[in-house]
Amino acid sequence: MRESGAREHLPVRQLVDNIGPALLRLVQEGTGSGGPLTDIVIHAPGAPARLGPGCVVLGVGVTTQAELRELTAAMRQAGAKVLAVKAPVPPSADDGPAIIEVNADASWMHVATTVREQLLEYARTRVRSAGSGAELFALANAVYEAVGAPVTIEDRSSALVAWSQGQDRTDSERIETILGRAVHRRTLAEQRERQEFERLHASTEPVYMEATGADQLARVAIAVRAGSDVLGYIWAAVTGPLDEAATSRLREFAPVVALQLVGLRTETSYARRQRGELAAAVLGGSVDPVEASRLQLGSGPVCVLAAAPRLAGSTGPDAPDAAGLRRFADTLEYFLAAVHPRSVLVTGTGGVYVLAAWPAEHATPLESAVALARDFLTRTPLAGEYVVAVGGPAESMRRIADVRAQADAALRALRHPAVRGPAVRTVQDMALAVLLLHLADATEALGLPDAGGALHRLRQEEGQDGPLAATLAAYLAAAGATDTAAKVLHIHPNTMRYRLRRIREISGLDFADADAMLLAHLQLRVRELRAGASRGSG
Repeated sequence: MRESGAREHLPVRQLVDNIGPALLRLVQEGTGSGGPLTDIVIHAPGAPARLGPGCVVLGVGVTTQAELRELTAAMRQAGAKVLAVKAPVPPSADDGPAIIEVNADASWMHVATTVREQLLEYARTRVRSAGSGAELFALANAVYEAVGAPVTIEDRSSALVAWSQGQDRTDSERIETILGRAVHRRTLAEQRERQEFERLHASTEPVYMEATGADQLARVAIAVRAGSDVLGYIWAAVTGPLDEAATSRLREFAPVVALQLVGLRTETSYARRQRGELAAAVLGGSVDPVEASRLQLGSGPVCVLAAAPRLAGSTGPDAPDAAGLRRFADTLEYFLAAVHPRSVLVTGTGGVYVLAAWPAEHATPLESAVALARDFLTRTPLAGEYVVAVGGPAESMRRIADVRAQADAALRALRHPAVRGPAVRTVQDMALAVLLLHLADATEALGLPDAGGALHRLRQEEGQDGPLAATLAAYLAAAGATDTAAKVLHIHPNTMRYRLRRIREISGLDFADADAMLLAHLQLRVRELRAGASRGSG
């Protein structure tokens, strides 16, 4: 649990103060550097680097004003806010990023290791609870001391529960797991392919697993059990097999960790259930404001985030993989505990909801909620094909049920096989797709044909998917711009004009009749949605 009054993220100044002036000095505060710091990126001039929000950029080799200007421009475009460069720092004309001056005699490897250890330690304190969770971190450190290797404790779904000190001695895969609060989806797939979990489940002894690459460490792991039920795993990053004494100590720790996992699961499952039931009632509009205040979301605006996997194949709208959805929800909950504690998560049958609250004085709650969702999907390995619809803000608890209904409608549209685009969209972004889906529902409920009048006559002439219907769809999509539509269809503008004349002659469509053109456009768009749904389930 987050301690009362604790900061929600590690500020740049605190990072610098923690490490000390012998190594780092903050020479520019920056205008937008208040976001959470979650990663290290090493940037060398001329070499590609994956910049992004939340990263501390180490400007290796940046010595001139031109190099600094080029790097800060790239950071601004990527949303990165914190830059570290060796002393003396070149003059900067950009007051956006926070700039940290690094001791000229320090090695970049030492700087990267020290900063990363600070980020990991701060992340550990943000997700550690005051009860069993804290004991799990203490246990992880005890295992670390006993076997001489840094460890993680993970639950049955490979979501991270606790980790030990010494993670600066591990590899990039372990760091990725800790910063993402879960094992990366790619790593999980590789582990399953190597049948590592089958080996763990089949043995009560620690299992040694060879390193999978030159820059990776090997692993020794043991399944943590309560009777025959596997609760989770202890993973140690090692340079080689453990000796007999260390293996025995790891085996002895497994039942101790199991007791803590059972206790944590009992405590958190009850608290989650109580809080989740109340939040679900708020989403459903069946709780009065006094009762809803128990969620401790404050009196400011609240946004509703609705998340689910995109529809694929014949899974149906309410049948995402249950284990995958649970794991996604658990990881999202860890993430929110670290970066936005003023929130509550509810897992539904086919998706996950988040009530994200903001202070009353917060000017842009919707934009902040969108950024929160994007940050999670970008940084979390479990995102996969998940999409998130963001609704609100609701200015009071009474409005949350309405906002939830809007987010549901937007999520349905966002998941539709015919809809493509960013994974995080607002209700306003999805307004047209929502209206078209409701129109398709209404025409189907009333038994209306998907093509009537002019379109019906056009279809009688050329069949179901003829070139004239495609020509009319492109023309309407281009708002009547003939040359633009011709480019989309890869035909000559004269061919386009000839086809439009044929459409008038065959269908009787009056291009000067706004209502007739609107009806034709709506029928074509609804038909496009239905065709996309058929392709998605075919």
